[in-house]
Parts: sequence; C-alpha cells; structure tokens
Amino acid sequence: MNASAKRTIRLGFTVGLSLGAIVGLVGCGEMADDGEGSPDRAVESTNGLNGINGLNGVNGLNGVNGLYGTNGISGINGLNGVNGLSGVNGLMGVNGLSGVNGLSGVNGLSETTGFMTTDAGRKTVAYLVRCALAANDTLVKRDQNGTQYTFYGGMGLCPQWKNNGVGNDRACQNMVSACMMAHINTSGVHIPLWLDSESPAVGWGTSPNYPKQEGTFFGNIIMTGNLSNIGMPGVNAPVSYFCEGAGITAGVVAGRLGSGGNAPYTNPYGQNAKCAGNQNTTAGPTSAGQTAPDGFKSACANGYCFQNGEPLTVWRNPSYTPIFDAAYRYSLAPMQVSGKVLDVAAGSQNNGTKVQQYSSWGGDQQKFQIATAGSGIWKITMKANSNKCFGLTGWGGNLGNLTGVEIQDCNGSTQQSWTITADANTGAFVVKNVAANRCLDVSGASTGDGAPMDIYDCWGGNNQKFKLTSSY
Repeated sequence: MNASAKRTIRLGFTVGLSLGAIVGLVGCGEMADDGEGSPDRAVESTNGLNGINGLNGVNGLNGVNGLYGTNGISGINGLNGVNGLSGVNGLMGVNGLSGVNGLSGVNGLSETTGFMTTDAGRKTVAYLVRCALAANDTLVKRDQNGTQYTFYGGMGLCPQWKNNGVGNDRACQNMVSACMMAHINTSGVHIPLWLDSESPAVGWGTSPNYPKQEGTFFGNIIMTGNLSNIGMPGVNAPVSYFCEGAGITAGVVAGRLGSGGNAPYTNPYGQNAKCAGNQNTTAGPTSAGQTAPDGFKSACANGYCFQNGEPLTVWRNPSYTPIFDAAYRYSLAPMQVSGKVLDVAAGSQNNGTKVQQYSSWGGDQQKFQIATAGSGIWKITMKANSNKCFGLTGWGGNLGNLTGVEIQDCNGSTQQSWTITADANTGAFVVKNVAANRCLDVSGASTGDGAPMDIYDCWGGNNQKFKLTSSY
C-alpha cells in the first residue's frame, strides 16, 4: 500500500446490507459505524444505495429507495429511469433538502417534507450523512411524526454541511456527489468497496483484498440547473458520470455498473471507455505492484474538470459474498431471455404452486424477499407472504436434475435453502439449492411464459444466471 495514503475507515452497519452493504434497516437508527483509523490506506466501505428511491444499491444509491418521485431525482428526463437518479431535479429539488442551511437545521433538511418522511428518503439521508460527516459525528433528525433517527458519519468529505450551508461550496457538492454515486448499484445487493481520492479525507493507496479497479465517479447530483454561479460554466445539474476502471470489462461488475439496467450514471467518454490513459483524465499515484493508478486527480466532462479530490475511484473484489437487504424485495430476471422474471403462477399462496418464468409486469407475485438463514445461506420468500418459501417439489424426496421449484410453507429445511454467488463476468447471480447442490434453472432454457423453474447440474448457462433489481 502507498505510504502517502491518509486513512482507512471501515464502514459497517449492524445489519447485513447489500446495495453497498451499508444501508440500514427501514429506520436508519439501526445503523452504526465501526470506523477505524489507519495511516496507510484509502477508505474501505460498502455500497447499497438503491435506485428506486434514488441512490440505490448494496453499492449504494439503488433504484427503489432513493431519489424518486416527488422526493428525489425522478421524472421522465432524468439520469436514468426508475432506478435512482432519475429526473430533472438534484437532491436539493423538492425533497426537503436545502444547501442554504446546515443539515441540522429544519431549513437545511426538513423534518416535515421530503426525504425525512419516507423510509426510502431516510436511506438516502443515511448515505448523504455517511459521505459528508466524519466517522466520529452524527446527525439526529425527526420525521413528520416526531420519531427520532440517528444518522452516522463516515467519510468526512463535507463536515461543514452539518451546521452550515453549502450552496456555494462547489468542492463539497462534487465530493459528496461522487461519494453517493460510488455507493449506487442497480441490484440492491450490498457489496464491499475500496475508495481512492486525492481528498485528504480519503487518500491514495490500494489493498490486496480489492484487486480490481472498477471505475471512477464524478459529477454533481446535489444541485439543479446551470452551475455557473459556483464556477462550473456549461454544467447543467444533475450530472452523474463514471469512466471504466482497468479491472473490469464492458462496464459490468456483478450487481453494479451496467448490471440490472437503468444505471444512474453515464460514461462521457463513450461506451466502455477506460479512465486510465484517457486524454480527459489525470492519473494519481500508482501503488507498488499495481499497473493501474490508485485513482485520478482530475476527470473532465463537457467543458469542466472535476479535480482536487472530486473524482472518486472504486476498487472491488469480484469474488465478494453478496448480502441482501431485508428492506428490499427483489426481482430475478433469467439471462437467456429479455423481459422475463421469476413469477409465482397466478400469485397463488397455495403450497405446490409452481415458480415459473413470465413476462415482467411488476406485480407482487414477481417480487421476493431474500432473507438470511445464517452462514451465507438464504431463503427466498414471497413478497405477499414471507411464510411461503421457494422449495423443491416432493418435500425433500427429490434432489435430482429437473426437480421442480414451488411455493411451500417455510420450514427451515435445506431443500428450501439456497446459496447465491456473484458472476462478475456478467453482473448476474447464480442461485444453488443447498440440499441438492444443483442450480436454479429455467427448464430447457425456454424463452416462453410459463416455463417452470427447476434445479439442474450447474454448468454456467444463461438460464442459470439471474439479474437482480430491487424495490419495496
């Protein structure tokens, strides 16, 4: 690791999260920071801000939880669809957040309108506070009903925002924006990250636990409109950018860039364009043993150069163990065909109802909780009834190839238990039954509606790989 690095902050929560493994439960008061300083590292974190609400994901800003609708970055023109930073307004739009005053004031972050009034909005606030405030600081706010929440600081990129306005503070806005984008993903699965930046709050340095440079994030998602007044002429916010790191291809990392659709950021240099060696970027130092720089001192787009700590580079380990957020409900889309998802036939809750492939339409019968059963084992339950689990037909007697998958009363058996691993090459996930040691599979690799789900020897086919998206 580079000796010039500033510190490492291990950011964790008391609950297992995905989208960046750091989003708390519905009430962000459950979150806690176990920050630990170190003189020789950059910053270790997890992402999980999910799109629908604005900033989605295990990696952070994920689709259904964040800046969506009247509380966030939503709309028909935004930064990308229904998965997060979508629409014509930045964070300071109509969501109760103002840069004129500090976050602690009622005129800086409203307690009666916007983010603080919904579970999704409070998740966004949790990420905002993590990025802005230092690890030894907290922000206490109430919702419209008087319920009190404590949000924990982490990275300290803009500690002044707690008590003072930042409407004219370009560096603060851009660094917090990059931090929030770095914590977005499109699947709502929590993923550990390693962050590098020229900012003294982050620093340079790499870790052998995070061998792949994923990408660099930069932009301004805080403000709305032309930013000439803060020295960014020609920039019309919100703008959300990334360029591809040296360690991934085609913009796809499991549960992350390009995975699941509707990513809320764009590559201004062109599809799959790399950060390194690009005429629009300036590299930072390179740690011993690395070929790629730790990060980038500047990244320019559309006439403005983000610099002095404003670009934030993410390193990843593609072999991470995914963690699923108890607050989210997941859709699983088989890769061998587009527009289809897993579906409980007719939405029935009767035991023996088959799990099938069907055209996606967003109904509750196509949304599932992925709940921990301990030690990396998961159970998959219906959104409409969390006591109904995916299980194998025959109630444990059948473990062979082509054994069907159906809805059953949850009983904690291994026939209803699953391991889920990330496939870094495609951005998808592979689901394996514990009892049978065989993979969840679209029978016969069918592309039609009604094709049953079964288990089959794991062979790496696209009918055994599933893209995930999350919602409530």
